[in-house]
Amino acid sequence: MTRHPETPRRGPGTWVTVAAGAVAAAILVWGVLEMARARSDGRRQGTAVEEAADETPASFPPGTRLHTEVFSVSDAVLHRGTWFVLDGRGTQVHRIDESGDLLGSFGRGGEGPGELRRPVAIASHGDTVIVLDGADLHLFDLDGDHVADRRVALGGCPTGFARDLLSQQTGLLVLVDCRTPDRVGWAVILDAIDGPARTLSVRASDPGVVDLRMANAVLGAHRQGFVFGMAADECLDRFSPRGAELGEVCHDWIERLPVPEAVGDGMAGLRASARQRGLRLIEPDFLPPFVQVFSVGEALAYQVPLPGDLETFRLVMRGPSGEVAALPLPVAEGFFAAGNSVLLWWEDIEGMRFSVRILDAP
Repeated sequence: MTRHPETPRRGPGTWVTVAAGAVAAAILVWGVLEMARARSDGRRQGTAVEEAADETPASFPPGTRLHTEVFSVSDAVLHRGTWFVLDGRGTQVHRIDESGDLLGSFGRGGEGPGELRRPVAIASHGDTVIVLDGADLHLFDLDGDHVADRRVALGGCPTGFARDLLSQQTGLLVLVDCRTPDRVGWAVILDAIDGPARTLSVRASDPGVVDLRMANAVLGAHRQGFVFGMAADECLDRFSPRGAELGEVCHDWIERLPVPEAVGDGMAGLRASARQRGLRLIEPDFLPPFVQVFSVGEALAYQVPLPGDLETFRLVMRGPSGEVAALPLPVAEGFFAAGNSVLLWWEDIEGMRFSVRILDAP
């Protein structure tokens, strides 16, 4: 059996991969941390899954749909019962229905209008599907016909990198890896419908500091607006759609796993490089407790790695007594959730497998 063509390396779907990429780039780019978003854009051969009640990985559940047309899963958005899946490696968008069936695909690689180069995120706003591709937004209708292209508004981060996209009633939120020659940080920029773009929130290190705890910035929907912050912190900040601060949502109830020895052993070169450049290096003792956060019903759900396999995940919420409560879903290589619908995916030798689960209303 031949390997699926164009199979990418396992992407930044785990904190370990994010940290490894950050270590390498910290030496190469201005002596400052090159941060990567924690979204799954690739696949790993042989990953196995099982129901969350038993955390021993096994094969993917029966009934998952195999799609050889899909090369990778970078991001996904739900619109009226259909999941639009961004395939960054295949430079396409695939439509998946509630049965996990492929309804069709659109987009192609290239440099022309509506053509994709290095797409990283997808969102829907009204009946428009928007793909974030470098510094460009590609707009499509629900049938996949190209509507328009426009540039991402980077606000006060002209040399930044747009990493994620989230739709709000006020416009599009863009998560930007925002840096200067002597500091690193993240910004959330509102690309507003009714006015110019403006920066809603910024998180930045002090000048001359390489803070590896900032490798995983999180932007997610919330029933009151959105949440933003660092997964390594104990809380995320909560905002209204226009950026008014509404308090915090804390995740200190999720177990934190220690940094694997392999990552710690690889830090010696970075420490030496930081010293040579006069930079202060801040290293974490624990992995961030989750990779992504989603709005599920009236609460938030967190994509949490399994202790024995940091590239395999379960989806958890806070239980009524404050405990970790795993949702009744299989363990998977990746999740995307919205409302009561959850899209799960796994790698297969010949393509990608999908399953869509509809959760009972909370």
